[in-house]
Amino acid sequence: MSVARRFAALRWTIVGIWVALLVTRIVVSTTAPESDLSYFGVLEAVAITGGLVLIAVAVLRARAIRRRRADEALALAIRRIDPTVWLVPSVPTQELRDAVRDARPEAALGQRVTWAFGATEASLWELEERRATRLLVIRWSRMVHVGLEDVVGERSATAIALHYVRPDDTTAVATFFVRSAPGSQRLLGRGPRLERLVADLARERIVA
Repeated sequence: MSVARRFAALRWTIVGIWVALLVTRIVVSTTAPESDLSYFGVLEAVAITGGLVLIAVAVLRARAIRRRRADEALALAIRRIDPTVWLVPSVPTQELRDAVRDARPEAALGQRVTWAFGATEASLWELEERRATRLLVIRWSRMVHVGLEDVVGERSATAIALHYVRPDDTTAVATFFVRSAPGSQRLLGRGPRLERLVADLARERIVA
């Protein structure tokens, strides 16, 4: 069953419960007007609250599934071009947005991007509608340093900083936050996972 169908089934189940409580309340008040209906009010309040919570959870889950599928589609497209790359789901910093805009004025980065690290280069990718677009390429031979940088601003977090030399021999830096998993919006902070990623990138730079 698709996400849309599951969401529709949940929605109609909640509506059915609300309707059943309302009809039962009407029937009881009609057949036994002297009955205490306060407990029906409690049940209705509980049902409405529970229904709203379930709907909110379903909406958030559906959004997460859509984000994960978009990341998976982008990963599949990248690996069709180069099956040997390893992919890092990321969030661009404002600095990276500005760098991409300077290099490609027609491009505007979204909230989620993916870095692909291969044997000879690091490349930045984004899913534009249903097309995988490569926005930035850094040759490992042009990479100067890989490190961590604390970024304060739009999303205060620790970013990876790739210091490199452009084809015109000017220096530049590409900073990005690392998402905890494809489809996730949670960012990795300083810790073993982020430090291991930096170490792997630094080793790749040296080997290349």
